[in-house]
Amino acid sequence: MKFSNGLFFSLFVCLFGNLSSIIAQTCVTSGLTQIENRLAYNQANYADQAGQRSVQYVPVALHAVRNTDGTDGISEAQLLDMMCILNDKYQDQEIQFYLTNPPVHYINNTGINNVPNNFTSELRAARIPNAINVFVTNNINDQLGAAGYYQSPAGWDGNDFIVIARNFVYAQNVFPHEIGHFFSLLHPFHGWENNPWSEATWGNPVGANAPSDPTIFVNPIPNEFQNGNNCTTAGDRICDTPPDYLFALNPNQVGCAEWSIPVRDPNNTVVNPQENNVMSYFGNCGSHEFTPDQKEAIRVDLMNSPERAYVRNSFTPNMTAINSVPMLLNPPEGSTVNSAEAITVAWFPVIEAQYYVVEVDLSPGFSSPFRKSLVGAASTPNATFFDLEGNTEYFWRVRPFTEFTTCTGYSDRGSFFTPMSTATQELTEIDNWSASPNPVSAGEQINISITASKSFSAQIEIYNRLGQRVQEVSKTIADGEQSFYLASENLISGLYFISIVGEKGRTTKKVLVY
Repeated sequence: MKFSNGLFFSLFVCLFGNLSSIIAQTCVTSGLTQIENRLAYNQANYADQAGQRSVQYVPVALHAVRNTDGTDGISEAQLLDMMCILNDKYQDQEIQFYLTNPPVHYINNTGINNVPNNFTSELRAARIPNAINVFVTNNINDQLGAAGYYQSPAGWDGNDFIVIARNFVYAQNVFPHEIGHFFSLLHPFHGWENNPWSEATWGNPVGANAPSDPTIFVNPIPNEFQNGNNCTTAGDRICDTPPDYLFALNPNQVGCAEWSIPVRDPNNTVVNPQENNVMSYFGNCGSHEFTPDQKEAIRVDLMNSPERAYVRNSFTPNMTAINSVPMLLNPPEGSTVNSAEAITVAWFPVIEAQYYVVEVDLSPGFSSPFRKSLVGAASTPNATFFDLEGNTEYFWRVRPFTEFTTCTGYSDRGSFFTPMSTATQELTEIDNWSASPNPVSAGEQINISITASKSFSAQIEIYNRLGQRVQEVSKTIADGEQSFYLASENLISGLYFISIVGEKGRTTKKVLVY
């Protein structure tokens, strides 16, 4: 089968957490006024859609963004899990999402991977027609905890794409939240973005208007009343979402705990927010929900809005269930393959599959920075990986899926050994090397012993199991035998990967810290 290369290893901030957390999940969606106008248009065109209605299938183009050298990006398997969470959250709305062909698109650009906000025109140009385009990056605007954003204006002639930070693909109120923005939903705390309520700053009861940014909003945004009397013109303009003055980011709020401070609306009535609303910022709720009126707004936007015409269609994707996993065939379990330069793995096919994700890694948990993965059509159940490290144990597995069915499992884990290699990625300057002791206790020095055939300049790098580089040392490796020490006092217990990187390649070993 033909496989594609996988992974080697105007805005406001939406938060899903609280300021006392180490990481606050933030969303940086733009164009609030434009979303307001679209929501107003949709509400003016509400139709009674009660009773049975057909499922609408919406195409999604997933883009895995990585550094320019192909490293530091999300795995295809995580993208499948992200789609699984999304479809589960929208299932009761008779709206479901499916993948375009090919199922994953790749962008190798370090700038986009870490500061996508600065590359709006490049992301706009990379969009796939007739689909919701979703770019998954390492960071968002270099902000710790930034989770994602929807980039307006809407419509194919606008920007109209979503960006998600890869650390939040499993958060149940991140991707569904941004899709909510795509379909015209505002935050329940609309107007309070970046200004969480505190009595000292905003009073109790609160004033008539939210502390919205006048450079973004020409008109002030009224604060919503608890009794709902102004719900069509205040807050998020949705009448069955209660007032929320960005309580999730109050220092006294912890996760999804029930808001307990008696904050009063402009009518002097105590407000009671909905903590588990998908469009709120309260985190760790277990299950986040849309209200009936929010669901109706989403449905009307999809079915009636001119800006959504390009994602509307009558297509029904492949709905075949996948109830089995592949059986691994070659190489035989625990065997030594003939070459590290090109190794083909094969499996017994799953007849229902349209695609497979195949992963090969040094780590049995498939979480090392040196994981390689391929994704491709299921016409031939095999895949070839190139330039593996020599004299190394590798693990591999396979996951089937279709354009719609992404909530699937893996095959059993297989393993094989590579022989000594002369592949170009190997450092030919090194005859052999070791890292000891292994395992090593935290705080104990790691002794690196090297026998080199000639001198060269190298980088000694240590990666954790998440693929993050936690230590780097420049070193001149001399001809002959030598040794030096690496500090480990800043390494917590776990699996690490030590790499010696030269001009023409690298060589890597695993070290366990306890």
